[in-house]
Amino acid sequence: MEWITDRRIGSQTGVLFIIATVMFDIILIGLILTQPIGLITFIAGLLAIFTLPLIALIAFQLRGLSRSGYMLDRNALTIFWGPIKQIVPTAAIQRIMLGSEVAGQIKFRGWRWPGLMVGQGEVPAAGLTLFYASVPLTEQLIVITPSLSYAISPTDVAGFIESIKARYELGPTQELEQTSVRPPIFDAPLWRDRLMYGLETAGFVLCAALFAYVCVRYASLPQKLPLHYTAAGVIDRYGTPAQSFILPLIGLLALVGNSVLGLWLYGREKMAAYVLWGGMIFVQVLLWVGSINLLKL
Repeated sequence: MEWITDRRIGSQTGVLFIIATVMFDIILIGLILTQPIGLITFIAGLLAIFTLPLIALIAFQLRGLSRSGYMLDRNALTIFWGPIKQIVPTAAIQRIMLGSEVAGQIKFRGWRWPGLMVGQGEVPAAGLTLFYASVPLTEQLIVITPSLSYAISPTDVAGFIESIKARYELGPTQELEQTSVRPPIFDAPLWRDRLMYGLETAGFVLCAALFAYVCVRYASLPQKLPLHYTAAGVIDRYGTPAQSFILPLIGLLALVGNSVLGLWLYGREKMAAYVLWGGMIFVQVLLWVGSINLLKL
């Protein structure tokens, strides 16, 4: 038997979040286009970039909510949430607690907005709990097993409880393992690699700081910017102030290119990925040296 979730409030709220973020981006872009290039335009551009992964993450949660539900038979309760599936054998279920019975604050980590609560937390009397719900905690059901608990939100709470009791009394027809099924990328060792995070963060900071440096210096640059000198130190090529962004743009291309290629190589040859990410930092340092020499007027 399949039990659905109430997706309306969560979906509407998530869409409103995306619309609000896009409107915020439009304001930032307007600021960038109308203000003189400087630190303010750099900060606006950086904020606009940071909103892109936020929009992607909200969209991912909306996709999970749109494909959410619970399947119940004599052998197991199966929780569906997007690409994730939690299999809970009926024989492992010790009891079901109403969310309204939870006393005190829970320690929750994950995504939470009106109509959506996905993540994990410590719940009094239930222990470590995985949340796959579309209603507030007080309206959820908490399915408790010896090792883990699950917070869910079927639309027909009373009917669900009666159904699971009936199937529990009938007993299972086969033994199933309590497990989580999700795309392999979720459990990739890459996400636990501190060296990867360190190299990527260093590359990003160096690249962003170079853009900030050029933005701050931009207003003081001459209309004819020296771009090249002869061996005798004589200027033989000029450019416009806008060309001062060529080196930071090269750094951005190196950051994106090496990052993507490194991620692709990581599962095949980890050391090659590290070399790419380390080379990305080396490129950023060289571009810093070039930009400082170019703009030391």
